[in-house]
Amino acid sequence: MLEGLIEIVSSVPVFNWVTLVIVMLTFVALIKVKRDNLTLRNQVAQLSNQFRAMNSGHLGMGREIRKVVKEIAHVESVQQESHASATDARAYDQAGVLLARGATIEEVVEACDISPAEAELLAIVRNTAPSHRHTVNA
Repeated sequence: MLEGLIEIVSSVPVFNWVTLVIVMLTFVALIKVKRDNLTLRNQVAQLSNQFRAMNSGHLGMGREIRKVVKEIAHVESVQQESHASATDARAYDQAGVLLARGATIEEVVEACDISPAEAELLAIVRNTAPSHRHTVNA
């Protein structure tokens, strides 16, 4: 049997063998290229999905960061208002102490950085208004 195959092979011209080998190698290479192409397409699809997921995550993080920035701005605003209120309260407390010690409205205005009307109102409320400056009509 092997001898018969050798006779058939030896009877085929060399040119046909070379052509046959080239065609077979080309066919094998084509199969490999198609397999590699399919693998690459799958990898591209996976990377595309990962990119979309990451992009979506980044967008979500961006929204969260904007929320946090707004919250921080709100907290800063409240803190500034609280600080201003505390400063005002300290000024009024100091004005009350000065009025209790007998300071004039002008002295309280200069020392506490409050308006004359505020100083006079504090004096009336605390019943420390100088009698020569204010008269209460009953």
